[in-house]
Amino acid sequence: MKAKYYLKLLFCFLLISPFFLHFSMAKNANKTNAKTIRTKYDYFSTHNKEDINSNNFEKGKDPFQPYQTGKSPQILKDFGEEVKDGVRLRKVVFYSREVQTATGKDTSKIYAVIARPAKSGRYPGLLVLHGGGGFAEIDKAKKWAKQGYIALLLDEPGIANPEKAPFSSGPWKKFAYGESRFIVIPDITNSTIFDGVLSAVQGLYLLRSQPGVIKGKIGIVGISWGGYLTTIVSGLANKMVNASFSVFGSGFYDEGSLFLKELDKMSTADRATWLKYLDAGRRSKAIKTHFFIAAAANDNWFYPPAVMATLRSIKGPVNNLFSPNSSHKIELPGGTTGANPEQPGWLSMEQVYFDYFLKGIGQPLPKIQEIKTEKTSSGNVLVRFKVSSLLSVSIAQISYSSIVVGWTERKWETVPAVKSGNGWYMVEVPAKELRHSFDCFATISDSRPVSVSSYLIRYE
Repeated sequence: MKAKYYLKLLFCFLLISPFFLHFSMAKNANKTNAKTIRTKYDYFSTHNKEDINSNNFEKGKDPFQPYQTGKSPQILKDFGEEVKDGVRLRKVVFYSREVQTATGKDTSKIYAVIARPAKSGRYPGLLVLHGGGGFAEIDKAKKWAKQGYIALLLDEPGIANPEKAPFSSGPWKKFAYGESRFIVIPDITNSTIFDGVLSAVQGLYLLRSQPGVIKGKIGIVGISWGGYLTTIVSGLANKMVNASFSVFGSGFYDEGSLFLKELDKMSTADRATWLKYLDAGRRSKAIKTHFFIAAAANDNWFYPPAVMATLRSIKGPVNNLFSPNSSHKIELPGGTTGANPEQPGWLSMEQVYFDYFLKGIGQPLPKIQEIKTEKTSSGNVLVRFKVSSLLSVSIAQISYSSIVVGWTERKWETVPAVKSGNGWYMVEVPAKELRHSFDCFATISDSRPVSVSSYLIRYE
């Protein structure tokens, strides 16, 4: 009986063993395929200098949190200092993070320039962030230093042109300019924009650690993608920032921007993840300090709804400017036209802004406190706005456009406003020009020159 029993067991084993063998081979094959289909996007971060391992990044947790230490990054290479024309210039390469790629570990190293007045003393600090395709510009750093600032500029991963950043390195440099921004696979840290934001935050930490920097007087300024960085870094590290100035760039890409087409290529879940962690608008609600956005009303990259959503999200005091019929230009007093070659900013009014908030020099910028519309008995529309300004107003105007075409194609009609007393100005728009609903905003300029606008409103 026992012999028959064991024979039956042996028969059963021989019968099912091929199925176990097939399952084991399939499982191993799946593991092999998982390794085989890794793409150039598939790299994970490890920050072994701080024992931070991004391989353990968990969905639902902020990927920047482990890096928000407030500590200056490690300097990997110091090119030394040079003093010329009243400016002391230092060039360094700092450690950002270590990344585990499909072929091994790779370290993200960021080149930065730090310029200060040659005369010893204490100065406000300024983090200056270049736009798309740019790099750490030494000349711009020097210009800010000549105006009494300690300025830091860096190569921004995902935003800098890799070919113009010879001293920076890391996985992000393996991509052509503009690639691998809008991805979240296998996690959000694989986006090159994550490295751009992280490096900018670390640049802020490095700036604050510089000898002579007044830590309570720190500003951030950036243009285009650098304006995006200005916004998101001001949100991530707001306690370290006193005033910020974004030229063109904003958050809320999904509200209206050229980048919406990239977001639309993503799955619903991936898009939500990117927006949650890397959209500057989602971070702007943490900004409680002074913030200015200089925007172009016909900008090809950042549309007015995205700018407006960013301004409304910020908790601190905001001011803004819209330049009508302009794309990536501010064709108003204090803007990009007629710029002095020696001015440090992209706009001439940037220095006025930071001199006031970081040095206590000069007068505050004017502010349009309110704008409203009302229909008159004649059928025209009266647009009224209230101005607060310590200096005399040299220009006051309204710009309006029909809403039947897209933002980049808008034709803005600009008409001068008339002062009506108690800081109020008004413009009456003829009914014959109002065949459709229209958007409008007010703009004023003072003698410095500085220009500011109201929020954009719609008449329906």
